[in-house]
Amino acid sequence: MQKIEKDLFFQIQEKFDKIVFTQSKGWYDYLSFKNNTIVFFVDNEKDPSLMFWGREQVIPVIKTKILRVEGEVFKPSISDKVITKCYNSLLEHKYIGIEINSSHKYNINFEIGLRRSGFIRPISLFSCPLTIEVDLLKPFNFDNNWKRNVKKANKNKLNFTELTDFDTKSLSNIVNMFKEMANLKGLKHTLDIASLKTLTSSSDIRVFMALTKEGKPLAARIVHDKNKFVTDIYAANSIDSRDYGATYFLIEEILYSLKESGKTSFDFGRIPPSNHNTDTVYNFKNATRGNRIQYNGEWVYYRNKLIEYMVFLFKKFFLKSQRY
Repeated sequence: MQKIEKDLFFQIQEKFDKIVFTQSKGWYDYLSFKNNTIVFFVDNEKDPSLMFWGREQVIPVIKTKILRVEGEVFKPSISDKVITKCYNSLLEHKYIGIEINSSHKYNINFEIGLRRSGFIRPISLFSCPLTIEVDLLKPFNFDNNWKRNVKKANKNKLNFTELTDFDTKSLSNIVNMFKEMANLKGLKHTLDIASLKTLTSSSDIRVFMALTKEGKPLAARIVHDKNKFVTDIYAANSIDSRDYGATYFLIEEILYSLKESGKTSFDFGRIPPSNHNTDTVYNFKNATRGNRIQYNGEWVYYRNKLIEYMVFLFKKFFLKSQRY
């Protein structure tokens, strides 16, 4: 894998049909705004089979650099031998550790290729490798609870809109709704106006919103839309949204809108089935009765096992990341 410049990377990326949102230009803009050091790799500039960008991060205390890659872009027909060759060449860049979190549908060639280049599953998963994907080419099959909530939303005469003008007020509405949702569900992640403005300014990022008939925002959804594939990125739901059935109404309107515009699939961007608060997210997404699928998920390569365990302890006890 050879390092290349950003502009060339995104130029080459246009040759691929499916681009996961964590490899998109919009997500790059969002993370680079947060002062991440980002590097770009491709196996072959003229005839690419696999490419990705990742973040170089220095681990506190031990002060050593690792590479974190979220997703990748590759040809559907790629063989395990090519994958092994690509990741073997990536190891030549001498990072003390490389962490991969692939959000592509599980592919046995991907696993065989990674394992043969020395990658293994991490000590613990900190990202659930499951998602629900709605096939937009088939009739929808929402469950009864979903239908009851949409009926409630229609009774309340909610409005559906796509935002195209991201002024301070509209961004502030999204940030505030996300904060209400995060507090209710005990989520640690936060959104801020400045970085959100960077994300939404990209042409492959779209924002939809549900409002009361008086115009009060109740729920918003930020998605990545590239070619015929759409992926959910962020949801922002106000406390009042439950009383109106707003989240169900919003997703249903988005799905019908995407279907009508010729898109083929909507990926909910991971589900967290569990026995605690995050299970409500799974229940909501599962109510679409979409296809439950598994991603390739997390893989790691560490040259020093002690550092691998130190990174795990840092995630678990300092960051207090949830295990899956």
